[in-house]
Amino acid sequence: MSKRRGVVVGSKLPLALALAIILVVASAYLFLSGNSTTPPSSTVTGTPTVPVRTAVNQLVQDINDRNVDGAVAFYAPTSVVRWSGSTGGLSGLYTGSANVKLIYATTVGKTTKMDINVSGYTEKARSPTHINATFVASMLANSTVAGILTATIDVSQEWNWGGGGWHISRENWAYSFFDSSYIDANQSHDATTFPQWRVMQAGRDPNLVSEKSFEWHAGPFLAAAVYAFLFGVASYLVVRRRQSEREGPPDKQRRPAPS
Repeated sequence: MSKRRGVVVGSKLPLALALAIILVVASAYLFLSGNSTTPPSSTVTGTPTVPVRTAVNQLVQDINDRNVDGAVAFYAPTSVVRWSGSTGGLSGLYTGSANVKLIYATTVGKTTKMDINVSGYTEKARSPTHINATFVASMLANSTVAGILTATIDVSQEWNWGGGGWHISRENWAYSFFDSSYIDANQSHDATTFPQWRVMQAGRDPNLVSEKSFEWHAGPFLAAAVYAFLFGVASYLVVRRRQSEREGPPDKQRRPAPS
């Protein structure tokens, strides 16, 4: 009887482990996705308790502090961001906070020093909860892969109030000037802050998101797989231990009666 019971438990073990792994993979991925820096929906509700200029100032401060997560928190999952003009290869349309985080991570995240000064700030209210802001951003930065960066950017933003804060629904960074000391010295590397430089030179689409989409989206799945594997091993050991306890030590197991 004990031997048969052990066979039954053993035959069910792969199925139990498979179900446990599937459950853990799904749970881990949802946990990782839920803890990403995605702000709440920018549904217009309530009355603003702070001026939009406060949000703009904090966004600029986060960029100067090279705080990528802090800056991306101002963008909603449906935000649309366009970088145009002399961007050094980053011209394009980026939709969603995940893609916005990608361009910040590959630019601001690669700097050792960032200094943006705002001038000519103006606002135009379409409603108390929907305000357009425009200003000129003068940037001076040091990058480990692009040298000294200087740029002048005409910024226009559409801000919506919702979820207890201001969030950007649409934004355009129009670069009227961009320069890099490595470009001037012809010292740009294969892996630069803006990998689109060489893509553009080759006459191909300089879309940063398409180049980085695998690495960006594979990370949560890889982490979930690691957690699932560890959980599966632990579950297997627990089941084996309980099975051994039920069967008892080998010398006390039921022996066949002598013939």
